[in-house]
Amino acid sequence: MRKNGGFTLLDLILVILIIGVLGVVIVPQYFSLTDQAKLDEGAAELVSALQYAGNLAVQHQRPFGVRASVTDNSFSVFDTAPKPNTVPPAQPNNLPPVDADGIVLNPLDKTWYSKSFNTLQSFQGVKIAAVPAGGEVRFYPDGHSGATDSLFTVSYAARQKTIAVNGTTGQITVQ
Repeated sequence: MRKNGGFTLLDLILVILIIGVLGVVIVPQYFSLTDQAKLDEGAAELVSALQYAGNLAVQHQRPFGVRASVTDNSFSVFDTAPKPNTVPPAQPNNLPPVDADGIVLNPLDKTWYSKSFNTLQSFQGVKIAAVPAGGEVRFYPDGHSGATDSLFTVSYAARQKTIAVNGTTGQITVQ
């Protein structure tokens, strides 16, 4: 009777071949999924800022907006009300707090609502590829954002998403 002492060379070659085929199929799909996830997260970050500005406009009954820059690869939420001359700003009856440039305080992390995809580690490689004319969109107390629709484009690798703000309703959609 023969003892089974291990794997044959043929067994090892078959296992290596199967692992190689799986690697060729799975690895590109994994990177594709991570690219898509990074793009989705970048678009969601900009959508969040747009929604926040729209909510502030309705809540405080004055215009708020989002200003974005392709050059700086950044965006910020701003208040159109007159800015205080004090630093830090002292405007207890004029919430939300703003800095000297009118940038709104982010209530989640208690920093000014200004984000750059260049400096945020989790968004490295995400680009703001296109912004509306003038680089900003404003939301008004009744919820609308202007006479025409506004488009932002965010890209990562060879993928891109378009964020549309309906001028009449202020509704934000991602395509």
